[in-house]
Amino acid sequence: MVRLDLPIVLDALRAIFSRVNSAFLLFSLLLSPAMADSVSRDWLGGVPESGQLAYEITRKGKPLGFQMLEFSRSNKGELIVDVHIEIDFKLGPIPLFKYLHDNREVWRDGQLLSLKSRTDNNGEDVAVDLRFENGRYVGSGSRFEDNLDTPLLSTSYFNPNFIRQSALISSQDGRLLATEVETIGVETLSIDKKPVQATRFRLKGKLRIDIWYTDSGQWVKTEFARGGNTLVVQQVNPSRILPRKEWRHP
Repeated sequence: MVRLDLPIVLDALRAIFSRVNSAFLLFSLLLSPAMADSVSRDWLGGVPESGQLAYEITRKGKPLGFQMLEFSRSNKGELIVDVHIEIDFKLGPIPLFKYLHDNREVWRDGQLLSLKSRTDNNGEDVAVDLRFENGRYVGSGSRFEDNLDTPLLSTSYFNPNFIRQSALISSQDGRLLATEVETIGVETLSIDKKPVQATRFRLKGKLRIDIWYTDSGQWVKTEFARGGNTLVVQQVNPSRILPRKEWRHP
């Protein structure tokens, strides 16, 4: 290693590194982890041409249920998103937990216009019926507090800008979920036995999950804890999901 002993050279280097470090510190303060990722900001980036996204829900590698998102267009050109979830957690033949969820959302230009859902949360009936009017969401929800005053995203996850929010609407009960988002880093996942690179994010606050998005903006995986158990929601081919005629509804 070359050693620089001349005082004038050292002084010059110190001045240069001081300016570089100051600039880097300022840049780091201005750039939040959620902003620093490479995930697309196109709100339609996660909507596939097939119009379907399917996910298997597992615990310790064992299947518990599934989630399906189906996308279509209204005669006004709005995006309609239909979400269906089924979870059955059993100990042998003994049922321990059941979850059924149906949700319809209407979107235009990246803004959620309405949300209507029904949920059977292990025997508890939960519902939401909200619409966006004059800069706020109005309507009803099992835990709606009439405090949704700005355009917000829901917890349907398909919009990659989900990980750039500080608050979200629960699509289950209509409450406001304040959250903080941390970027964990890029990981390689196995999706349908193929390697897929995706960025992992961690949400803290009222909504606590880890969620993965590809650079194109497609949601590929979620992990969340429930009752001491970690559930994994991971993208699969829609052909692996039960046919619609066999779905159960809340």
